[in-house]
Amino acid sequence: MHTDLKRHLFPGDGREAIALALCGRHKNDKNDYFLVHDICFIPHEQCSIRESYRVTWPTEALEPLIDNAIKNGFAILKIHSHPTGYNSFSDTDDASDKAVFEYIHACINNDLPQVSAVMLPDGKIFARAITSTLEFIPVQMVSVAGDNLHFWFHERLTSNDEMTKRIRQAFGEGTVDLLKNLKIAIVGCSGTGSPTIEALIRNGVGKVVLVDPDKVEKKNLNRILNTTLSDAIEGRLKVEVLKEAIEQIGFNTEVIVYPVNLFDSKEAIREIASCDIIFGCTDSIDSRHLLNHISTFYLIPYFDMGVKLLSDGQGGIDQITGAVHYIQPGGSSLLSRGVYTLEKLRAANLIRTDPAEYARQRKFGYIVDIEVESPAVISINMHVSSIAVNDFLARIHPYRFMNNSKCACTLMDFSDWNMQTLEDGEPDKYLKKYVGRGYMPRLLNLL
Repeated sequence: MHTDLKRHLFPGDGREAIALALCGRHKNDKNDYFLVHDICFIPHEQCSIRESYRVTWPTEALEPLIDNAIKNGFAILKIHSHPTGYNSFSDTDDASDKAVFEYIHACINNDLPQVSAVMLPDGKIFARAITSTLEFIPVQMVSVAGDNLHFWFHERLTSNDEMTKRIRQAFGEGTVDLLKNLKIAIVGCSGTGSPTIEALIRNGVGKVVLVDPDKVEKKNLNRILNTTLSDAIEGRLKVEVLKEAIEQIGFNTEVIVYPVNLFDSKEAIREIASCDIIFGCTDSIDSRHLLNHISTFYLIPYFDMGVKLLSDGQGGIDQITGAVHYIQPGGSSLLSRGVYTLEKLRAANLIRTDPAEYARQRKFGYIVDIEVESPAVISINMHVSSIAVNDFLARIHPYRFMNNSKCACTLMDFSDWNMQTLEDGEPDKYLKKYVGRGYMPRLLNLL
């Protein structure tokens, strides 16, 4: 979307151009979120005036968007270009927005904000929400979830202390300050989850959301960082142990925890929906499927990790493999990439919702058998986690020579000591219609 939009808004003639978009909505206690679902490009030849500092366009183009917004609860976005690079809304923009959005608000007739934005020649976007009383409120962040991850802030926190000095030397001040302003969800806090949390925290991420329903057990101590025998004996929640450890590190990271199964908590889903990045560190197929949906609905980049150890049945290992998938909203999905099948997804859902029925269907061969638990080795888990975090860092600070578009999937075979990367596949046709739809009460029912 961003690539197509830039091509339209900057056709090379040095004059302004314009587009409209329908945006899904999401709202939490603090913020409104606008999620671009579909773009309507206003043809250049239909604009009566196109100059370097203004554009006049046919407002009839708004009619079908207004109808759609009323029917589906969408917001309307107006975005135009500033070919001169002027990094602010102009007086002409102010007058235009008041006239256009007064009309839009009158037609839609609710108190929900709409949004206006400007793109600069380098692709940067800044925006403002426009209330029903025509008040302009700066949008605090605009993000683009592509092969490269872009985040543009109205105002942002900075981090300039001794604890981040070495990180600045490696990735620069801009990247460190960006990490300070990001909110990242880590779903699953065990094998790959705990080293992922550790790496993100010590790289200076400002806010994390930890989701895991389980308590620490003795069998976890071989792979969950910062857990101890006393935690297992007391049966402490994993997320609470890790929250305590994070706060003791001293980076002043804000930690939000949900000791829940995602399928049982709409609150946790809504919290994840307000995050900038998702790391999926769960081995259950249905949870990964749900995270892929959340990524699509809310336009959140999703890094999925998986580790598999195949035993030889005699106490040894035949093969050890790992995979990191980077999922872009609107691109291919874990399902379309073949990470799991619909039949295995059905089995995973049945295990979660009706274990007795799963056992009955498995006994009579009506459903496939799936592995619920597999061996876990911390050195393998940490390696896969490290690849995922470094893949994320490469997308906000392109340090690797390979183009990020070539690294949609990283496959590791530890038995053959081999690593390969794959490009993204064809978009998931089923999920495509849900890109940027925002909050929908039917989300869990779609799975």
